Amino acid sequence: MENEFYNQRNEIEVNSILLRCSLVLVFVGPFLALLRVIGINGEFNYTECLFFSLAVLALYMLCRYLHQAMVAQWLIKYIIILGMHAGVCYMATKAGILVYISYALMPALSCLYYRKRFTLQITGFCYLIMMATLYLRAIVETDYNYTDLTSEEWYSVFGFSFTWEYVLLTIVLITIVGKTESSLELLQKSNKQMKDMQLQLISGFANFLEFRDQSTGHHVRRTQAYVRMIAMGMYNNGYYQAELSAKSISYMETAAPLHDVGKIAIPDSVLLKESELTDEEYEIIKNHTREGYRLITENLSELPDKRLLKCAQEITLSHHERWDGTGYPEGLRGTAIPLPARIMAIADTLDAMLSARVYKKRMDLDEVLHELVKEKGKHFEPCIVDTVVRLRSEIEEFLLEESNKESNKEE
Repeated sequence: MENEFYNQRNEIEVNSILLRCSLVLVFVGPFLALLRVIGINGEFNYTECLFFSLAVLALYMLCRYLHQAMVAQWLIKYIIILGMHAGVCYMATKAGILVYISYALMPALSCLYYRKRFTLQITGFCYLIMMATLYLRAIVETDYNYTDLTSEEWYSVFGFSFTWEYVLLTIVLITIVGKTESSLELLQKSNKQMKDMQLQLISGFANFLEFRDQSTGHHVRRTQAYVRMIAMGMYNNGYYQAELSAKSISYMETAAPLHDVGKIAIPDSVLLKESELTDEEYEIIKNHTREGYRLITENLSELPDKRLLKCAQEITLSHHERWDGTGYPEGLRGTAIPLPARIMAIADTLDAMLSARVYKKRMDLDEVLHELVKEKGKHFEPCIVDTVVRLRSEIEEFLLEESNKESNKEE
């Protein structure tokens, strides 16, 4: 699941980079027209320059729309690379323009996606486009330079040469992508081993809660799932993409079980009370955020990954802050509240409302989402609420899985 998310995020980032690069081709038409005006280049007439720029602009706008809407990312990469390749190849049909280096450059861009299958597909498509271009070039070239060769002979000679070059190019590119994939797999395996060690340490620390309050133990596990679900949903919807990397989401998921660890320091008479809390007892409960921060800082400061430690500190201390600044313990407002804590806050509330307690009944999902929308811009950041609403079907599926697990345990 994590590898799939990493690949998806890399695809989106590379699409963004290539999209900006493709915008340069929009200015090729006006540049060629300018050269024609001053008499340097006569290969393109003004109509061709106009249509060339309009075609590039149309493809650019289509890809930009798909990219901003976060849909069909797999299609964008084909359009960008093959579109740029076709555009440069079209220029190569003109006898006075030498741009054959593009035949190798454009397929090489496919290596940025770290997918051997995709690289193989791109090199194949680019080869077909190149051979079609070469045929058109043969007609023009023989009219001006190679009068001793027929169009078919010229096409055969250069076509054979380019075919072998493309075979070698494909082998080189596939080898590069294969080596890169292997290196990434080793790196991810090493990261997973470190993550597993940290997770065992954190899980053992968080499980102290389960010995005191069984419902809290289930709560930390469910909120962990909600945190990952919401963070990935936000990224897919275009929110905080710079902050929500695969690693940062992994940190949030790993640290989420610790959000209520400060309740270890809360007396049983308050923590396990079945009736409504008094004002004094509520103040004691509120102190669990500072206690959690203290416990994590004192006991987990030796974690190898300091970014994970910071994420755990932010979640435990600030997950009861509110977007409008009326939360606790520090009354932070808006984006002053760390992003992991803002996500944890709604995951915590979501599970609390969807769960039955001795003092309250479980709320229906539609009712819960309605209540969250009412708190949009008050308790919770608007874009996070919007994300949770969009995740309705995934939440419903998760609740069904949890219900089936409980049923199997009872049997």
